[in-house]
Amino acid sequence: MRQRAHKSRCELGPIRPPSEASGLLIRVTRNCPWNKCQFCPVYKEARFERRSEDAVMAEIDLLADAAKSVRSRLGIDRSQSSISGEACLEIVHDDSATYEERRVALWMHRGERNAFLQDADSLVLPARRIVAVLEHLRRRFPEIERVTTYARSRTLFAKTGEQLEALRAAGLTRIHAGLESGSDEVLALVSKGCRAVHHVQGITRAREAGFEVCCYVMPGLGGRELTEAHARETARVLREIDPAHVRLRTTFLTEGIPLYERVVRGDMSLLEEDEVVEEIRSLVRGLRGVNGRVVSDHDHNLLMDIEGHLTTDADLLEGKLTRFLQLPRETRDSFIAARRAGHLRSLDAFLADPGHRTRFLPLALELRDLGGGSLLTGMLQRFSPRLF
Repeated sequence: MRQRAHKSRCELGPIRPPSEASGLLIRVTRNCPWNKCQFCPVYKEARFERRSEDAVMAEIDLLADAAKSVRSRLGIDRSQSSISGEACLEIVHDDSATYEERRVALWMHRGERNAFLQDADSLVLPARRIVAVLEHLRRRFPEIERVTTYARSRTLFAKTGEQLEALRAAGLTRIHAGLESGSDEVLALVSKGCRAVHHVQGITRAREAGFEVCCYVMPGLGGRELTEAHARETARVLREIDPAHVRLRTTFLTEGIPLYERVVRGDMSLLEEDEVVEEIRSLVRGLRGVNGRVVSDHDHNLLMDIEGHLTTDADLLEGKLTRFLQLPRETRDSFIAARRAGHLRSLDAFLADPGHRTRFLPLALELRDLGGGSLLTGMLQRFSPRLF
């Protein structure tokens, strides 16, 4: 008979980047020290806390002991990068195993060699405290190859080059930075708490310290009123930073987000879906020749196949965006309706079957009519009725 699952003694924060979904999550801080961004719903009712060094170290020890137990049960040693699916599932679904054992069994099964420090801006801690955590993590998990974290550009701006170099030497390898926009006007609009100069100097300082930098951009964040400045200035700032990755996160509003109230009051006009794609195309054009890659890897994005190098794949990237924009409006609307209703995830899949246009056009027309000519408004009324 299976025993009742053990209660976890390890904390988990609410979010992590999609690219770190399979990593070992180590919660160094709780919530967000800024917590005023008007587009973010995640931490609004939570108070920022610095977790004690002893508590973090104890959790790393707990996970390391769990990993040792898993390896012992499966008869494997630390040098093996993955374990068989059947053996992994036996532990993942074993209620007698601790939560930590199930967690590290899944981590090892996926062949992962990475960890992520949570929550929103752990580098706000003194560098020496993060260094101590990193050194302990590396001691207990010497197989780990990559350790990453979120960081606000304002926090990076406040760090010295020497502090960042110490973090890099201790084993932190990648920083995920929420750029959102390079326009000071847009940054002020959404209460980001920084200006473009903080993006450029802070994130560049991290890159020069040896970090792989991943910058997040929010298409549509400035609304129709600031779309040109948003695309132009974001491209300018990213060209100065020259990050390894640019990741797209299309603006998505739900009730409870402060920016939502601006839309309700009529102070801000959201971009239609095809206008967001036009803005992304302007951004991509402004980034031609940058050494990094652009990735559309979040479900909020309409087109999720926008991925490639900003130099060698520039024509391909722009071509995919242009292909969508050159489709007849009813075809675009049919795809948007199908995509946002959850029936399809890619434009290629939609275009591969001519019947999709016929099948989803009635829904698109109904939504556009419901929105008084705006497909976006119709979708928000149908799928998020409390917005209007």
